[in-house]
Amino acid sequence: MVISPHLLIGAAIGLKINNLWAVFILALVSHFLADKLPHWEYGSEDIKDMTKKEFFVFILQVAADSLLGILLLFWLLQEQSFWPYAIFGAFISALPDFPLLLLRFFPRAKWLLSYQKFHSANHLKQKNARKKTLSLLSELAVMALAIFFIRL
Repeated sequence: MVISPHLLIGAAIGLKINNLWAVFILALVSHFLADKLPHWEYGSEDIKDMTKKEFFVFILQVAADSLLGILLLFWLLQEQSFWPYAIFGAFISALPDFPLLLLRFFPRAKWLLSYQKFHSANHLKQKNARKKTLSLLSELAVMALAIFFIRL
């Protein structure tokens, strides 16, 4: 799943549960549960095997997606009283994807390779174009549901 839905899910959790430990645990678990849904990804290649140009494009996509999610959150949270919990939840929910970026610079780090294997095994595998359409719709539905709970 791309970053924005994770940010929105984590923010919704933070707004509804005002306990930092509970937000931490639920936001972290939400990341892996959301990755079980059909979803779109930036690319299908292993980050270690990307060319410099592919990696640059990948980083631009991640940055644009993250910025979009952050701007959307600030717009949605401007009138919320528990916004620090929401920001914390958003950060924790997106956090599990970021160690994977380290593989570009440490491609032989055993703990990163183990984490990548765990993280990849958690993702729903999809192949054909029809499933890609379902994936995009699923991701948009998750975002809409998270926004609904944020605004509730």
